[in-house]
Amino acid sequence: MKHPRLALVAIAFVLAALVLTTGGCELDEVKEYQDPMTLIEVEKGEEFAIVLESNPTTGYSWELAEPLDEEIILLVKTEFEEPDVELLGASGEEKWTFKAEGLGDTSVTLAYVRPWEEEDEEAPLMEEDESETEGEEETEEAAEAEETSEAEEIAIDEEGPTTVTFNVRVKKAGSTDKEPEEYVGEEVSEPIEVEVGLEFAIVLESNPTTGYSWQLAEPLDEEIVELVKTEFEEKKPEGEEEEEPLGAPGEEVWTFEAIGEGSTEIELEYVRPWETDAAPEETMTFEVEVKPAGEEEAEE
Repeated sequence: MKHPRLALVAIAFVLAALVLTTGGCELDEVKEYQDPMTLIEVEKGEEFAIVLESNPTTGYSWELAEPLDEEIILLVKTEFEEPDVELLGASGEEKWTFKAEGLGDTSVTLAYVRPWEEEDEEAPLMEEDESETEGEEETEEAAEAEETSEAEEIAIDEEGPTTVTFNVRVKKAGSTDKEPEEYVGEEVSEPIEVEVGLEFAIVLESNPTTGYSWQLAEPLDEEIVELVKTEFEEKKPEGEEEEEPLGAPGEEVWTFEAIGEGSTEIELEYVRPWETDAAPEETMTFEVEVKPAGEEEAEE
């Protein structure tokens, strides 16, 4: 009678292991990017993937056009994913997986090329009879590739190298989930200190019913700070049954992100936008000091 019980225990252990393995796969899911216009924002230690259309039947494939800044990101692996349709010459996808190693901004530039064509350009010129033979072979290969690609419309321009660049920003681990620290404008008397990769917010009293709103008086030093968003928040009454009086002021929340180390200023002015010749109703200047990110990682 003991053997059936042992078998049940063993089955239970196997099922538990399968559940843990499946759960781990979901947790380790890598976010994919296909649009070069989208900024890739990841935390240090995370992996991400760039996915691009590719058709190896044409002889083309993707390769790095510029060396990576390996202090910020590393290439983990590349793989080709077959198309879902069983169509001769159909395009699939190349998946390039990277890992964020250090903080900062960088880019990934990929070129869609035929590798042997680059080698031919660098090789010395051959004798006429050899070059003619080689040209005939290449013509035959090109004709075969063209025949296979006629089965579908290929989005990639195969008449010449296609190059795409993805911009990447690596933030401090845990910064994505961390709420920006808020600074109430009237109460700020010291420089705002923030670490690279973190966001902070400046809160200013505002009343849009008067036509006034806050705007930047001077352009930002975008090598140090960038504007993330602005939003207006209405002031809630203290009592649940109280109604907010008409024309009551609220708050404008200006959220910024610390991009690079250094000191800068953020100057905001309270104006009616259409009154271009009028002096601002109020002007506020905030000193910002961006420090290196701490080495300690956020607890999981």
